[in-house]
Amino acid sequence: MRGYVAMTAQEVAEFMASGLFDVSDVYAPTSQFIVDHQDLDDEEIEYTLSMVAAEDAIEMKTETSGTACVLAFEVPAESISESHDMSISLSSPLKWESLECLFEVSADGEELTWYATQEIDAHLADWLK
Repeated sequence: MRGYVAMTAQEVAEFMASGLFDVSDVYAPTSQFIVDHQDLDDEEIEYTLSMVAAEDAIEMKTETSGTACVLAFEVPAESISESHDMSISLSSPLKWESLECLFEVSADGEELTWYATQEIDAHLADWLK
């Protein structure tokens, strides 16, 4: 299942260094969310959840934390302990190798710019400014 996590660039750097990110809940297209939003197709569901995570990332941002980011993961089924309306609870930390991509959140929170995992290292220094 795809999951979305709000982070700051500083947290991305720490996650990249350690390879693990311990978070209890991530936004995800749960069965309840899909039932509640039958008017949305798969792409619109993914976009909606990534924008909700982007709002969280903007709120987490400080003057020293760097850019607001949203990370998209492929969450292994065995890591999911519970399903909620629009999130899942995890029984284990997220692993860097499960990362699918990163979205840079614009300053106003209205736009997301997609980056492949192999592009993150090249842009991280700019995001930390």
